[in-house]
Amino acid sequence: MQPIKISRRPRWRQHIQANAYQADVLSDLAQQYWVEALPQPFAIQFSPAEETAIAEATEALWEMCVEFLDWFLDLDDDRAINERLALLKIRPEYWPALKNSWHRTDPVEDLTLATRFDLVVTDDGRIKLIEINGETPLLGAETVYQWNWLMDYQQNHAKSAYPLPKNASQFNEYWERTAGQWRRICEEYDLRKTGISFLVDEQLEEDAEMAMQLIQILHDEVDENIYTQLVYLRGLKDDRGQEIQRGLGLDEAGYFIDHVNERIPILWKMYDWSDLQNDMANAGCTDALAKQLVTGEMKVIEPLWKQILSNKGAMALMWQQFKNSDYSQYLLPTYFDHDLSPEATRLLLDMHVKKPLLGMEGMGTSIELGGGSLEKREMFGYGAEGFILQEYIELPQAFDYYYVVGSWVIDDTAAGIILRGDRQRITGRHCLIIPHIVAEDFLSFP
Repeated sequence: MQPIKISRRPRWRQHIQANAYQADVLSDLAQQYWVEALPQPFAIQFSPAEETAIAEATEALWEMCVEFLDWFLDLDDDRAINERLALLKIRPEYWPALKNSWHRTDPVEDLTLATRFDLVVTDDGRIKLIEINGETPLLGAETVYQWNWLMDYQQNHAKSAYPLPKNASQFNEYWERTAGQWRRICEEYDLRKTGISFLVDEQLEEDAEMAMQLIQILHDEVDENIYTQLVYLRGLKDDRGQEIQRGLGLDEAGYFIDHVNERIPILWKMYDWSDLQNDMANAGCTDALAKQLVTGEMKVIEPLWKQILSNKGAMALMWQQFKNSDYSQYLLPTYFDHDLSPEATRLLLDMHVKKPLLGMEGMGTSIELGGGSLEKREMFGYGAEGFILQEYIELPQAFDYYYVVGSWVIDDTAAGIILRGDRQRITGRHCLIIPHIVAEDFLSFP
């Protein structure tokens, strides 16, 4: 694994506009979201052996997640299961529906589309899990575009100042694996009959862009005639503040309804369950939605059982459950901040990362040593739900960026990686997308 210089393509912004979702932000020079906006662009090169190691780690971690959920929701009496759900601060009204979402098989199980693990791949070859993006895994559009970048670079820029190694490839099966899972969902959920709605936050452009990328894969690879629509969280307004389209609603029976009051039988969402449940509580609709979710008639992607994996408290429970297993090679010691055990106390006094149970994109995260913060991100309202403490591990660096490997798992199979970089050691919302290549021959790089 090493950084390599790449050339900035003369018409890179036009290529993004023609070949990517998230095109405006990826081609924005000022934001420096895509690596070619930097004065010296770079990529990360992995060897085939490293690609294999990441794929094996990813599939092992998903196997661990399945075993973990079987334990979490099955292998104790109901009281112990409820205590774990309470530990993760999940609203009790949804506990029956959450349990059903994992156990349901008739007429069909509650299917997942994708999960992304955030991994640290160290210079000495260790691979460690630092977060699970279970129910709102963004970066699919960026994963697809990095493949388009590689194809363009190989075809049109092989004679640039920084050519890629011969036969360079990429660990990127995101499109194919997503298409395969869409085919399964299409058949199991009968999408040709029901259609599918995509819930996006109208205030976040990346939500709609991710939805449009998934819709393209669904239409291009499965069936172009499947009905799709965007449903906005709060409603869409024009520049004068006039409502153009109403937002997501709920009818008396607890079904989600769209802007024309039609029930939504299948919903994909880029909005986390905890916030959605809080919104329903504020609107006085908790009981109606919770009862409807118990039945399974209304399908949501990602399903309710993913709420456990997306909660960082799951990382502490996973360490407790698997620290003496083969999975431990991929795990970091992790504890709840209220844990008074000798092991947790030693970690508290040592260098560690403190994360809120529900925080996303680095929000509320801090790097701590002996009770003092060495580096921290703003809370933005997170933290009241509690924290975990995770052993600190140094991220690899390239061109003054710390970077994290996001590794996709789709239908139990590793599906490729996407790299994010940040000038700080806590990767935040405004990060850098770094492409990668896989090649046996490493270029000479001083």
